[in-house]
Amino acid sequence: MSPEADDAGPGPFARSYRHEQLGALLEVFSVWSSGTFIRGLAVGAGVDLDATSIVAVTVLARDGEQRASALASRLRVGASAISKLSNRLTAHGLIEKRQDPDDSRATLLRLTPAGTAAATALTQAGDVMMADLMRRWSDDDRADFTRLLSRFRDDALAHAIRVEAPTPELTTDQKAEQQ
Repeated sequence: MSPEADDAGPGPFARSYRHEQLGALLEVFSVWSSGTFIRGLAVGAGVDLDATSIVAVTVLARDGEQRASALASRLRVGASAISKLSNRLTAHGLIEKRQDPDDSRATLLRLTPAGTAAATALTQAGDVMMADLMRRWSDDDRADFTRLLSRFRDDALAHAIRVEAPTPELTTDQKAEQQ
């Protein structure tokens, strides 16, 4: 965003909500969750993957080995999409698959050393971005922001659990189409 845009006041999202904070968050989310932003940040860090793969690598780095179904749930994608994604990441040498010892029908996914290196590069790129964004902030402002953002995150996640609709059961026809 240019300095002129900063002086222009709240962006279009912020003006359309009664709570300016919601508008500001949506404006940031819409940019930061876009494939072009995610890929741009990653390419700058030397990681050349599609946006969904980038998110999958960061989730596996943060949360560790997990079932393919758990990763699919975290990414809000179906079984077919997670199968294609895990095949892509395996082909790139970033993850490895293994059979779940507790359930032979399930597959566990974990990062390889190359996947861990990619995740480290992505984390460092995020840290550099945040340092750049907050470089003119005082130590007190950064501390206040961290404290308030942590509180907001906790409250927002608790709220999301209360309002998120459960995934509807597939109809018999939909199950047949998936096979």
